[in-house]
Order: sequence, then C-alpha cells, then structure tokens
Amino acid sequence: MDDLSVKTDLIVPSQALAADAVKASGPGGQSVNKTNSACVLRAYVDAFGWPEGLRDRVLSHRDQRISVNQRCVVIHCDTHRSFHRNLDEARARLVELLRKAIHRRPPRKRTRPSYSAVRRGVKANQRRSEIKSKRGRVRRDDPDWSG
Repeated sequence: MDDLSVKTDLIVPSQALAADAVKASGPGGQSVNKTNSACVLRAYVDAFGWPEGLRDRVLSHRDQRISVNQRCVVIHCDTHRSFHRNLDEARARLVELLRKAIHRRPPRKRTRPSYSAVRRGVKANQRRSEIKSKRGRVRRDDPDWSG
C-alpha cells in the first residue's frame, strides 16, 4: 500500500494504514456470500508522524468513524464488487475526512451595523408597534374610533 497525501506537506505513511477484506452486504449476486470484497481501512493517528496539535485536532473532530479510544480512523466501504475498488474509495474517503478534520476556520471579525441599518430597524419596529397597538379593543374615547 502506498502513502496517502492529505496536503502537500502532510502525508499518511503506509505503515499507519491497515486494510482488511470482509464480507460485503452490497451488490454482487451469489458471489457476495463467498468473497471478501468489502474493505475496512484503519488509519492509526499516532503513527502518522504529524505534530501533536494536528493529531489532537483529528481525534477531536466530531465524526462517528473516529475511534478516540483506539486512536484510529475506521473507514468501511462496500459500494463496489471489487476489493481493490473499495480500497481506493476508502482511501479517498479517509483523505477527505482528514482534510475536514485538520481544517481550521478563520476567526470571525466582529463588525457593527451601519448607522442607516440601525435606523431602518428602529423604523421597522415602530411601524410594527403601531400596527399591533391598533389590534386592541376599540374604545369610544379613542380619537381613531368612529362610530
């Protein structure tokens, strides 16, 4: 098995990966009962050789395929009828998962609304308040009452 390139400077070595062939539940006709065509790919995070911060970010990513106790990522693939095609897809899924896990969103820059936006909001609230105040009970001493 070859190394996986997650980014230009981040590589998952082949020693950190373990692929097992298991029985699939997907397509394959009668042969699905006698061949091990599904793939279970395990990636052991401690063997990546990445800085500790990146490894912790991967393990703290919220995904059901990440086992924090075993410190590994488990990808199960049985979409194809061939083990090798399933292995290729599992590797692609692993790369996608790792890219999502190590991605750090830029910090939000706090902004304040413009003066005109605040004025528009206040006017909208005043209009709404006036509409709702006219929904009440009509009283004879009210100047808007005509009767």
